[in-house]
Amino acid sequence: MNIRFDFIMHWVYAIVWALLGISGFAMVGAKYGWLLNFDYATADYVHRLSAAVFVLITFISIVYEVYRNIKNDTKHLAWFIIGKSGYQLFTFITTLILIITGVLIWVHNGIGMAGMGFALFMHEYVSYIALAGVIWHIYVKCHALIWPKKVSSKAEEKGKGGKSDVAKTVD
Repeated sequence: MNIRFDFIMHWVYAIVWALLGISGFAMVGAKYGWLLNFDYATADYVHRLSAAVFVLITFISIVYEVYRNIKNDTKHLAWFIIGKSGYQLFTFITTLILIITGVLIWVHNGIGMAGMGFALFMHEYVSYIALAGVIWHIYVKCHALIWPKKVSSKAEEKGKGGKSDVAKTVD
């Protein structure tokens, strides 16, 4: 059985992001505390453990993506990992902001009250933006109206031959 590395990483990201979202929003306060039965200590522990895994898999993903793009590069686009729609750039920037502000919150020595307040503010509101991005990602990938539709076998018989199986789908 051959499972692609990026498929595995995608679902590891999904699980870790869900844990980070549930535990993070549970720590926001009374508004979302019910997610983990108002147990702040458990939410904090789950969030920090998941954050460490998130940083690790983010680093692994960046190294893998750069390696894959350099290895498969036939042009001069090896460092162009933004993607066609810009969603990868959005994800990269929000991930970077969440990691930096998360580290500032976790190791808050020497940043002062104003720095801590700014880090908490940015971390919370960028989390809401990232959640909206995840919802958009799920909608785009799962929406029934955009799934490719197979061309009927009658249309194939009438002269659609010559195309590969991949090219026989209609958007």
